[in-house]
Amino acid sequence: MTQSFYTAIGGMNAGQTKISVVADNIANMNTIGFKASKVNFSDVYYRTSSFGKAPTSAGSGGINPKQIGVGVQTASIARDFSAGTTLSTGLNTDLCINGSSFFTVMSATDGILFTRDGNFNVDSNGNLVTANGDKVLGTASMLGTSSSETPIKIPTYITTVTSPATIDQLNTKRLNELNGVLSGGVTGGAFTITSIDDAGKRTNHVINVTPDMTVEGLVNAVTAQAGGAYTVAVNDNGQLSFEPDGDAVNLEFTNGNLDDPDAAKSNFATVLGFGSANEDGTYTSQVMHYHQTVGSGTLSDLNSENYTQLTIDENGIIEVTYGNNDKLSVMQDPNNPEKMIFQYTLNSGIVIYGDDLTINDGLVEPANLQIQLASFVNPNGLIAEGSNTYSAGPNSGMALYGSISSNAFGNVSSGVLEGSNVDLATEFAEMVVAQRAIEANSRVFDTTSQILQTLGQLGR
Repeated sequence: MTQSFYTAIGGMNAGQTKISVVADNIANMNTIGFKASKVNFSDVYYRTSSFGKAPTSAGSGGINPKQIGVGVQTASIARDFSAGTTLSTGLNTDLCINGSSFFTVMSATDGILFTRDGNFNVDSNGNLVTANGDKVLGTASMLGTSSSETPIKIPTYITTVTSPATIDQLNTKRLNELNGVLSGGVTGGAFTITSIDDAGKRTNHVINVTPDMTVEGLVNAVTAQAGGAYTVAVNDNGQLSFEPDGDAVNLEFTNGNLDDPDAAKSNFATVLGFGSANEDGTYTSQVMHYHQTVGSGTLSDLNSENYTQLTIDENGIIEVTYGNNDKLSVMQDPNNPEKMIFQYTLNSGIVIYGDDLTINDGLVEPANLQIQLASFVNPNGLIAEGSNTYSAGPNSGMALYGSISSNAFGNVSSGVLEGSNVDLATEFAEMVVAQRAIEANSRVFDTTSQILQTLGQLGR
């Protein structure tokens, strides 16, 4: 009889556990990135007075076992990792994950932790940090099984030098790679150079080019059609320079083949910007290609450009804007999609990257400008550490780490946060159920007490 006391107590404890879980869920209904928990119960072992019997050949029927359960226990407390509500903030550093992965952060005391809370900000050293100061981690790896320990850190002050490419640098550049020529470089087709002599006689020189032709190849093609009317060269200012020769005194540059209007047109004359002759009689293009050098600056350095804002795209790539409206970011290497390289965008819209961009040592590395995410086989195996963070647990399974651009982690939205996924209606229903369970078990306890009291009175 006394077993029913302990069974009822177990039932009330189970109800109290359920109430505690519901209370925690409701308390965190406004916590960013919070995931509601649900408690599940299971019965405890049974007191067996008979295991039962099978039917016999003599005609006797089977007998079922006789067992009395001795109560309830908590089987699991599982988190619901489904997406929460989205909260619009308009802040560029507020991020929401669209998927089941986690941000990775470095705690000064607990090492690498994981969070769905994208409420980030930039500290005075340029680190992207959580509300409690943990550093958000970046990566240059597309996918791996070990975490980066490189924090997201932006250079707060930089110095920049933009210079035209040297002749040697230009000669090997393809026409569609020229960063000084906007809108994709020189397109394939024909363009015409018209030489005009003193008498006004016009002679057309038609040149055909392809986008993958090098600048040196362009110079050779133009020279081959010159017929002594001009000379062409690449000058020290990164420009293409034409000088009329022989009887020619003026030159005109036109897209397309003037002798065959139906032929494919190159945009050569337009994008290189040839106009009237210079004072010395030569014709020069705009700067065809630039080289950019970026170094560290300081607050007291008048040549320094200060960080003004950053934006984060859906792939977690950070673009930093400076006081002169130049932008520093990273991009996939066109020659190796597994590798990230720097890209620098001038305020004029010219994009410089690859070997045309020099970043001084110690200033920044590609991993500083691309957010790392992590994904787990079993997220419910993670251990909650408080402050909206989790650590890897023995049953969380293998973790995958990498950049969002690998398509393995979903993507992120900037200017929004993920709210909690607590459903108040469900929580109130669970609370009522738990309350009734506690009341019912207390009745069992009271009934058992009354029965024992009656039995005690029978002995008097």
